[in-house]
Amino acid sequence: MPAEPTSRRRRSKTALPASALYGNGSSRLLAIPALVLAGLLCWHVFNVGMASAWYFKASNYVDLWIKNEKLFTEHSWQDATAAIYKAVELHPTHPHYLLVKAKINEWGWYGGLMTSQQLEQTENYYRRAIAMRPTWPNAYADYAYYLGVTQFRVTEAFAQLANARQYGPFQPESSLRQLSVGFANWAHLNPAQKTQTLKALKPAVSADMRVFNQALALANNAGLQRLACTYLKASKDEFTELQQTQIQSRFCLKPLR
Repeated sequence: MPAEPTSRRRRSKTALPASALYGNGSSRLLAIPALVLAGLLCWHVFNVGMASAWYFKASNYVDLWIKNEKLFTEHSWQDATAAIYKAVELHPTHPHYLLVKAKINEWGWYGGLMTSQQLEQTENYYRRAIAMRPTWPNAYADYAYYLGVTQFRVTEAFAQLANARQYGPFQPESSLRQLSVGFANWAHLNPAQKTQTLKALKPAVSADMRVFNQALALANNAGLQRLACTYLKASKDEFTELQQTQIQSRFCLKPLR
């Protein structure tokens, strides 16, 4: 009988079968979903990161407009609108993005770049943001401003302001939005609504000077600075000596006009 070939008789003891080196069919099939999942996760993280970048760009525009209304231009509004559109498109379930989208729409309406009919869709952004984060006082306060100042739905606005106070009684936005809505509709408020609006002066003037100055400007623009002065002086025992001095010198000395 011919001798068996050496290569067959001296198989390496360390040699591994192909299945051990490359995996069997089952393991390869299990790896495919894992790779797909990893790819989807990377894509999601990338989208979230891009959405955040677009959001901050849009939000920065809003902050600039608040600090200086002269910086609001048609070009800046269009740029902010495009940025927040991309942010919401990439991450449609983020409440902060929806709130900024609503604010940008309001600025467009104030600047004559959106019609009242176009602005109506803004309410949906507020509702969605609140549904996603139901204990967020800023969302209720901003929604109240939209209802009371742009839509003249005062009763509904005061209901949202109550929610803002419930979830954020010491948040400056709760007080400032109360003053904005109340002073803008002062002639149409009932006694309880007027009282609630004046009450918002106390936490506003007790906060930092930024909030103090905003409250002063709101009262002055509405022609209610003297009324605010009278109310605050009647409540002077609730303020520190420094706060009383600021109230006397800023609210009561003379109108800004």
